[in-house]
Formats: sequence, structure tokens, C-alpha cells
Amino acid sequence: MQEVMAVVDGPTIGVLTMSVGCDYFGSILGGIARTTALAGGRMIAIQTLGAGTFDFDPPEPPDFPHLVAWDHVSAFVVILNSASPGYLTSIQRAGKPVIMISDSMPGVSCPVVLPDNRRGVREAVLHLVEHGHREIAFAGYLELRDLRERYEAYRDALLECGITPRTDLHFDTGDNRESGGERAGRAMLAAGLPSTAVVAGNDLNAIGLLRTFLAAGVEVPRQQAVVGFDDMEGVVYFTPSLSTVRQSFEALGRIAAELALRAAHGEEIEARTYSVPTSFQARESCGCADPLAPGILAAEPDAEPSTAEHLVARLVAALPDQVDPPRRATIARAGTLVADALAAAADDAPGPDLPDLRQALVGLQTLSQRHPEGVVRMMDSIRRYGLGLAGRIGPHDPAGAERVRAGTEEIVVALAQSRSRTHRIEENEFQTTLKTLYTVSKNLLRSHEKDPRALAWIQDTNARGGCLGLWSATPGGADGTERTLDLVTMFERDRGPVPMPVGPVPPRSFPPAELVDLADLDADQMVYVAPLQIGASDWGMLAVVGPIEAEVASGREMMNQWAALLTIALDHDAVLKSLREQEDLLRHAALYDPLTGLANRSLFLDRLQAAVAAQARHPERHYSVLLLDLDGFKLVNDSLGHLAGDRLLVQVAERIRASAREAEVAARFGGDEFAVLLRHRCDGEDPAAVAERIRGALDVPFRLGEEEFVVSASIGISRSSTGYQHAEDVIRDADTAMYSAKWQRKGSHAVFDVAMHERVVGRLRTEAELRRALETGGFELRYQPIVRLGDGRTHAFEALMRWRHPVRGLVAPADFLPIAEESGLMPPIGRWALAEACQQLAAWRAGGSAPEGLRMSVNVSNRQFWHTRLLEDIEESLRAAGLDPAALIIEITEGVIVHDVPAARTKLAALHELGVQLHIDDFGTGYSSLQALHHLTIDAFKIDRSFVAPLATDGKSRELVRSIVSMGLNLGLELVAEGIETAAQRDQLRRYGCHHGQGYLFAGPVSGAEAEAILRDGSPVGLPRLAARAVR
Repeated sequence: MQEVMAVVDGPTIGVLTMSVGCDYFGSILGGIARTTALAGGRMIAIQTLGAGTFDFDPPEPPDFPHLVAWDHVSAFVVILNSASPGYLTSIQRAGKPVIMISDSMPGVSCPVVLPDNRRGVREAVLHLVEHGHREIAFAGYLELRDLRERYEAYRDALLECGITPRTDLHFDTGDNRESGGERAGRAMLAAGLPSTAVVAGNDLNAIGLLRTFLAAGVEVPRQQAVVGFDDMEGVVYFTPSLSTVRQSFEALGRIAAELALRAAHGEEIEARTYSVPTSFQARESCGCADPLAPGILAAEPDAEPSTAEHLVARLVAALPDQVDPPRRATIARAGTLVADALAAAADDAPGPDLPDLRQALVGLQTLSQRHPEGVVRMMDSIRRYGLGLAGRIGPHDPAGAERVRAGTEEIVVALAQSRSRTHRIEENEFQTTLKTLYTVSKNLLRSHEKDPRALAWIQDTNARGGCLGLWSATPGGADGTERTLDLVTMFERDRGPVPMPVGPVPPRSFPPAELVDLADLDADQMVYVAPLQIGASDWGMLAVVGPIEAEVASGREMMNQWAALLTIALDHDAVLKSLREQEDLLRHAALYDPLTGLANRSLFLDRLQAAVAAQARHPERHYSVLLLDLDGFKLVNDSLGHLAGDRLLVQVAERIRASAREAEVAARFGGDEFAVLLRHRCDGEDPAAVAERIRGALDVPFRLGEEEFVVSASIGISRSSTGYQHAEDVIRDADTAMYSAKWQRKGSHAVFDVAMHERVVGRLRTEAELRRALETGGFELRYQPIVRLGDGRTHAFEALMRWRHPVRGLVAPADFLPIAEESGLMPPIGRWALAEACQQLAAWRAGGSAPEGLRMSVNVSNRQFWHTRLLEDIEESLRAAGLDPAALIIEITEGVIVHDVPAARTKLAALHELGVQLHIDDFGTGYSSLQALHHLTIDAFKIDRSFVAPLATDGKSRELVRSIVSMGLNLGLELVAEGIETAAQRDQLRRYGCHHGQGYLFAGPVSGAEAEAILRDGSPVGLPRLAARAVR
């Protein structure tokens, strides 16, 4: 640092305080600062409450864990309960003395400096009793030691006067502020004002009481006398002026600092209470006269000869507080100049220079500005001295006596004028404080224009410098409590930004020594540290070197305001940064898919429109669009859940990106649809080749957890050679081609042509009509008997779906079920079929036509099987029809299990546990039949009609069917043969041991009424009419 640094050999006193402003904290800090300065030391005031806090009397100590400035501080002074017992114990364990002011902590043994609460309160109570009061109340907040002592002293004084203390005359204020006094005042009024006088725990409570009583029309002191405690600045000017117990806040600080300095030098300080004298000040609110009223202090001349030393002693006695050596020197100089001036007037000789005299009188006023009565007493002492001198020389020198009297009055008037001048100075200082606060507030609120971390706003203050430390991400100590601070800025008002230590520092080393060295108590400068914390916001620490301003307590409160404003500015800056990040995220989200990272539909269409426009200007700039739709994705999504589906989409996107590197942009259009834009010249790669490369990459099984899945993609291609003007038209045609590819063969690609459009439109029209049929009840069930081949009796019915089209009539399942399955309509259609089939069986039973044990067989499609509601749908259908689960047969094809055999095994086991029968339909035509037999929970399989039809003509078919029947019987399964149309087929199957069969030999699919007729007849054989009418 530069040569402006102060050379300090004395110790550094740390002060833990909840505030550095207001009359109480400010005066204590002033006393500590002056005493420490005399010892050649420094002071660091550390605020333990969050920035901007005004509640300075919390019942519990603030949660302040940071070891701020421990590396600099030799001893700590603690004002009230500004730190927890654990924190203070840690200080002592670190070898640093602790001195407390006006409070003590359980488990902490240390010196405690207290006002003599008992003496002052006793004097106040005895004074009220002298005024004739017997019902004397107490209003205060007993959470602090000072207040508890005052309450005990109040009770003891009443007992001393023979008055029994009454619990109903104790009123809890809830805090030490004016609001607490107002609260107690309202309680007293609500109780009917049971007292004639009240002792308040402090002046602020007393002010609140006064205002409440006066607002309610209570005459103070005639109806209710009020006494405070503290003798705060300004209470003498109240109407009525407040009677109070005077304690010297400055003396509290001075004595605590003296003890701390002695302890810092190694002296063992006894852990006991150190009392500061108090005295009762009678004023109007207790029934006494106004001490500032004219003529209150009689200006009788001194009877005995008086010297300048006598005058100085009287001036010192006029001050209510103990006078330290510097102040005594100020008073001695003023008293000597006054005595010299009056002596010169008596001799008619030149006196002291008028400016020197006036400056000395200003010094007197400054010393007593917080106690106006002291000024009055000083004026009285000067008047007594002058009138005494005039009286002694009057008999032999009337002219000299007159000059002395005139000079005396002139000096008294000058002292009064200096008092007015001091008030004007204070007003100007207050205006300067407000202006500074406004300027700093304005600068900090413009954090979007100037970075508040730079601390450049200090240039507009009276602070000498500052340092900003923000919490870093660097871990602290092993216990995790001590975080580290990143030193962001160190700023001096005269030099601007200055070098500072590099790297994070622990709070114990904050503020840095370079800043602490700027403070000089002799130059009215201290170090102030405040946490940048408001509520949940906690940014770090602000350290400022600035004036103590001990004579204007409110001046230091600006530092707290700066910390609060800086905290808000940092919050605001963080919000702006977050908003900018959110804007970036939103901008990215508006253009990219958040799941896969590919471009989204919006960005793709923008790029595609640019390609369309470029091709219009430059015909050689061709482009193509590939639109992909995943085949089987919905099955994975429905069976394994959306999280598994999302993981699959991410893998698909990675493969598309890797397989189409020449693409200008690859995008996820939404759901399981993807798009690729290719820009190429005439000799560029054929888009069909790119499509095949992508398809090949997707054919490789995907791994999700422990399982592998096969998912293919149907790809539609549209090319610029078609001639487009709008991007939407390109996408429309690629979509048309994609659907055409899907319908022709899943996992293939197709290039758009004009004829393709009509085919797709027809297909889409069918989808729309199916949706309307589902809403309007356009579906019907037909029932085909399953008979026992041994006796021809009906064993069960298979429910088969039909669509009653308003134009085409009854539509066979092969003409609409594949479209319904592809479009996702099968789950709701299948749900309806389940419910309808169960209701039909229940109706037959209710009508008496259904023999005992008759079952209903219902086909479940691929999508319906994997739908999460399948078990719930079956249970609801059975419950609604009043059927036992054993009455229902669920038929599935082998192809259903191909996607996920373990998951299919789990679902089949759940269905079997429900109690329904499980049949494998079209056995022998699907995937891995033997594996199904070994590992799946099934009750029967149905031999496909393709094996039954050639039984009479093909020996291999006969041998195959015989083997299937033999295998099923060995496994204990039922067997049902499909497509039996001749008696020879029936007989052959029966010889092989097949139990049941169905086909047109017995009956085709019939209506519910016709099925009931079959049941009543007892056997379907001989009903050719029904067979002929059935839709095949």
C-alpha cells in the first residue's frame, strides 16, 4: 500500500454487533472507537445480522457461523446477544478474550459490562412514589438480561416502599421498539388503565406508550405518568418531555474497550459484572418541570470568588457522562478562554481572539449535543461565574461590572447560537447522508449498466475504501462450516481499483490486511463488515473503511444500507443472468428437440423453405426430404413405459445422425417421427441409398436395460424434382410416401409419386370412418361355435369382429383390422369387443340357452395385448357381465411375443393368475413355437387352417398335424383345429386325438340370436343355412 497507511502498534478490537447505527449501537461503537484510538489500536465492527435488518432485539442470537476477521482481531467485544454461546466459546478456545455488553450467555464465562439497572430503576420508582403513585406498572421485553434486571429492580423498589408487586401490572411489549410500547399501551387501555404510572423497559417502549396514551386522550402525567430508560437523544424535546433513567451508551463501549485492551495485552480480566452508573432524569412525563424551560435554572451569582479552574470543573460537571481526557482538554480550553474574556472585559483590555472563543464554545456544544440539559447547565455556570465577577468589582468599578455582565450575556448567547449552528450542521449532515444514500441506491439499482461488484459506487460516499468477497465453490474446513470467499474487488475512493490477494480466502482472513491498514481511528475511520445476506440470498461479505461518525449515529446506518442494496443488486444481476440463460434455453428449445438434441419441426421447416427458395433461384440445387416413422415404437412405449421409449428415441436419433452425415439438418418432428433434409447437386447420392443406410442402421437391435428390441423405420421420400413452392407441401408428400411404405411393408422406403396420393387418401379416409364407427357403435360381433369333435356339442364361441359400414355394408375383418391396428384404434375397439362378448355370454346364460361350462373366446391384437390397461379391461368386462374369469378365453398369436418374450411371459402369467384361459392362435405359423410351448403359460393352441385344409390330399400335412396333436397331448394342452370344412377332416383330426374344432362344417360366424338358436338345438351340424349366410 502507499504511504497513506496508518502505522498502528496497538491491538485490533473486533466488535460483534447486530447493527452499527441508531443511538444505542452507534454510541457504544463511538465509545469503543475513541478508547481504542487512545491505545493506538484499530477497530473492526462485524454485523452479525443480515443486511438491511432492523429487528435488533431477537430473543435468540443470530445464526452467524463465519469466523470473520479472526486473523486480525486480538479481542472481541460483543454487544447484546449478537453471537451464539457456541460462537463465543469458539473465540475463547482460539485464545481471544471476549467482553460482553448488556447481556450474558449461558456457558460463556467472560466479563460483562452492564448499566447499573437497579440503581436507575430504583430512583425512578422512588420518585414516582414521592409523586403519590401506588399503582405503578412495568412494560418491557424480558428476553434480554438488561430488561430482566430492570424488572427485578422495579419489583424490589416497590417492596422497599411497602407496595406489593402485581402480576396484572406487568405488560409484555414483545420487543424493544416503539411498536412494542404501543402494543403494551393498547393492552393497558383494554385493561381499563389499572395503573397511575408505568416504568418502561427502555425509551423506545416509553415513546410508544406516550403516543398511545396521548392518542387515546389520556392526560400524561396527570392520569398516567410515564418513565423510560436510556435517555435517548431527543426525548427531552417530546411533549411532554420524557422522564427517564440516563445511562451512558458511550461509557458502556468505553469500559468494554478498556477491558478488551487490557485482556489483549495479556492481563487476566475477572469474569464478573462491570457496572456503568445510571441516574434518574426527572422531566414533565413524571410530573416535574421542563428542564429546558426559561428560568428553570436560577442564574444566581457566585457568592465566593471563582477561578477559571472552578469554571472548568462546573462545565465538566454539567455533562451527564464521564469525561475522558480529550474532552476534558476541550472543556478546559473553553473555560479558560471564557474566564480570560471576562477578565479582559473587567479590565477593559483586549481579550482572546473572537474566532478562538467562538470555536471553543462550539466545542462545548458539540460535547453536549446529545444532552440539551447539559448545555443549559453550562450556560448557567457561565452566567453564575460572570455575574459573580461583576458583583465583586461593581462597588469600585461600576463600568467594569457592566462590561462583564454584557460580556457574560454575549458569551451565553454565543453558546446558544453555537447550539443552533450545531443543529444546522447536523441537519446538513443528515441531508448529505440522504443524498449519498440516494446516489448509491441509484447506482446500485443500475446494476444492469454498471457491475456493482466493481464497488465504483464508493466514490460517491465518504468511505475511504471497500472490499467485496463472494462465497466461492471451494470447500471449507473438514467440518464443512467454514466456506471460503473469492476476493472480487478492492476499491479505494482516491485510487479506484487496487491490487489485492489472489485466490479464495477463509472468512477469518477477511477483510484483507491491505484494507484493514487503511483504517485509522485517530482519523475517525473504522472497518465495517456486513454479510451480504437477505433472507435466502447469501452472497458473501462487504468490508468498508469509513468514518465512525460517533456524533451522528444515523450516519453509520448507511453502511448497512449499502450492504442491503448491494445484496439486492446481486440478486437482480443473478435474476438477469438466469433470464438470459432461460432466453438461451428457450431459444434453443424453440429450435431443437430437448430429448434428442436434433432440430425440431420449426427449424427443419425453416431450413427446408430456404432450400425450396434456393432451388427456385438455382434449379441445379436439388434437395430431398426423408420422413421416418418408427414401426413398433408404440409397443415399446406402452409395454415398458415412456422413460424406456425416450431412451429408445435418443438411440434412434444418434443412429440417424451418424447415418446421414451429409444431411443439412436432421430433425425430430415429434413422437416417433424424424426427418432428414438432403441438399445435393445432380451428381449427389441418391436419397433412396441414404434411406437404406438409415434403415440398415435402425435394423440393428436396440438395447434397453437388459433387453434387446428390434425397431424398424418406414421412410417416405419427396424430391425437389416434383417442383415445390412451399415447405409444407414437401413434408406432405414425404408423409404420403412414408404411409405408403408402411402399408406395403413395414421397414421399407417409398418415393412419392402422384398416384400414391390417392391411395393414401383412401387409407386415411378409412381410418377416419373407423373412428366414427367406434364413436357411433358401428361395430358388431359374430360368433363361431367351437365344438367337441367327439360328440359335436358346442364347447365355446369365438367372438369375431365385423364393421357395419353405412355404404359398404358388413365389412370383413381382413379389410379393416390391419388399418385399425396400425392407426392405434385396436385397444379401444378390442376393449369394446371384450365387454360386448362377455355381455352376450351373460345374456345366453340368463336366457337359459347356455349349457354349463360354455366359454367365450376373444382375440386380442398385438397393440391391445401390450396396452397397460389389458388386465384392467378384462376385469371390468367380467365384473360388468357377472362372469367368472374361467368363462373367458383370450386368444393371441405367436407374433405378439416376438418383441419381448420375457415381458410377454410376465403378462401371460398375470392373465393366467386372473383365471382366464390362454390360447395361442394360428399355432405353427408364427415365431418360435417350441420356445412358446416351453416358456409361456398357455392352456391350448389352435392348429392353423393352413395345416387342416390339405389333410385329405397331402401326406406331409397329415404327418405334421399328427405330430402337433401328439406334442400338445404330451404337454397336457387342449387342441383346437381351425377351418374344418369336411367330415373327412373332422374324422382324421378325431383319430389323431384332437379335442375340439371349428369351421364351416359346423357353422360360420353368426349373430348372437343365431348362436343362441344353435345352443338351443344342441348341435350345429345340419345348419347349412347359417353357414351359407355367414360372412367369411
